[in-house]
Amino acid sequence: MRWGLGVVLLLMVAPVARGTDSSPPPLPEAPFRFSVLMDQWRPLPEPSDVLRHPGTITHDDTIQRVTLQEAIAIALENNPGVAAQRLEPTRLEADVLAAQAKFDPLLGGQFGWSEANIPNASSLAGTTTTVTRERQYDTSLAKLFRTGTQLRIDFLNPRTTSNASYVQLSPQYAPELQFSLVQPLLRDFGWDFSYLVVRVTEKLATAGLYQYEADLSDFVLEVIDAYWNVVGARENVEVRRESLQLAERTVQENEARVRVGLLAPVAVLEAQAQAKARETDVIVAENLLKTSRLRLGQLAFFRPNGTVLPRMLEPSEVGQPEGIHIDEDAALATALAERPEILASANTVEARQYDERVASNQLLPRFDIVGSYGLFGLSGTNQTGAPRCFDLDGDPSTPPVCVQPAAPSAFTGSEGRAYERLGSGDYDAYNVGLRVEIPIGNAQARAEQSRSRVALDQAELRHRQLLSTVALEVRDASADVQDSQKAIETSRVARELAQENLRNQEKRHDVGMATTKDLLDFQTQLTQARFTEVEARVRHEVAVARWRRAQGQLLSQYKIVVENPKNATPWFAKF
Repeated sequence: MRWGLGVVLLLMVAPVARGTDSSPPPLPEAPFRFSVLMDQWRPLPEPSDVLRHPGTITHDDTIQRVTLQEAIAIALENNPGVAAQRLEPTRLEADVLAAQAKFDPLLGGQFGWSEANIPNASSLAGTTTTVTRERQYDTSLAKLFRTGTQLRIDFLNPRTTSNASYVQLSPQYAPELQFSLVQPLLRDFGWDFSYLVVRVTEKLATAGLYQYEADLSDFVLEVIDAYWNVVGARENVEVRRESLQLAERTVQENEARVRVGLLAPVAVLEAQAQAKARETDVIVAENLLKTSRLRLGQLAFFRPNGTVLPRMLEPSEVGQPEGIHIDEDAALATALAERPEILASANTVEARQYDERVASNQLLPRFDIVGSYGLFGLSGTNQTGAPRCFDLDGDPSTPPVCVQPAAPSAFTGSEGRAYERLGSGDYDAYNVGLRVEIPIGNAQARAEQSRSRVALDQAELRHRQLLSTVALEVRDASADVQDSQKAIETSRVARELAQENLRNQEKRHDVGMATTKDLLDFQTQLTQARFTEVEARVRHEVAVARWRRAQGQLLSQYKIVVENPKNATPWFAKF
């Protein structure tokens, strides 16, 4: 099965829809068999471009305003970490193909030529030196079937010439067509049993696919958190600046009152000290805003001009807290059904079940049916000639020994005639038998079965632990949303009250009924109340995103669809 993974981002952004394709690349096509021939002569690979350090650090000083949905789309498209995660399903796809390769037919061939010149001590050869020349070109085809059956076909094509007198045909053609079969009956037996190893890899690939979806959800949540942190830091800067302006106005007012004798000079010092403290708060808030912007820009890693440092993204949204109805039981049921981590864990458990089944089967002894069948052909040219005589002892008085040439063979003919006799089926051979192997201790099989059983138990226990963890995450996220919703309302009321208190205190200060310290304290309270309100709104936005992440619905909320098309099994792995 070829695993593909499509991640289609349909992020609707105003005023038009924008689509971003974040699908992993397809499995790269392997190069042509002989195209890599020259690479083996190269001592080192070409250096990677990523290892070349830039000579100049270039910047993209453009600040691009984006909505949250646009920021997510840009980050998914450009972040190198996401791109690396996107390649993991592709690698797992290659693992499945590698597991299926055991069913790939293997075509082999052997071609050779040989010559032998051997001194001969036998008078039967009719020559003192036997010269034999042989040409061999054989082919073979082997295939493992999903039933565990191993089939092999060999086609042998020898051609032999010899000057020995007892060889009737020279040259001689003796083709053979042989079929051999091994069928397990105990170990490795069962319809589709040998394919279980592939199914293990498929389940692990599916688990990897869901884990990729989980990692993608975590990254989207990270972008959302960074986006709203920028919004919160930006509004915090405004709050701190307004607080500084209040303190500076108080300094000016107190200086005017001191000049006309309404206040003592110490009131000016109090206001100036508070103004400097608030100026420090502005510096800290501005630095926090800068780091928040850097984090968002680095996550998005948007470099349209190819600069070393990415472009800065500026949020265009200020946040409109939405009311969320919390049904904790319904949320938990959704999480248990849709959380990609749970689906990944479930597929891992199934893979370990297949592993345990394979390992248990190996405890059986090997009991196989083995058989073979062969067809034969023969032809050649008869060796004829006068008798050959030899003086064996060197005594002239002893008559020489004469060897008559071989009698004519009934299998004379051309090379094509040998193949005709092969195809006739008149000359064949077969054998059938049983092969038994019984390991005495069977230690290897027992160890593998125990190990697979432990791995299955571990996977099941981790799955139960994951269910517990997800349930806790859903309940925590639900509580955070409910708490943040209440915090928004209470912080708003607190800010309004702080504003009213400050107005009243300013009136009292104007008529001398409140000290400068009282006025500055109420300004500080207003600043803190406004900051708390900003923090509550930002926290609520992030809490809602975490709540959706806990249910496994964060990607669907932003129209990010992780597709899992199952492509056809390669032809050689179908039988």
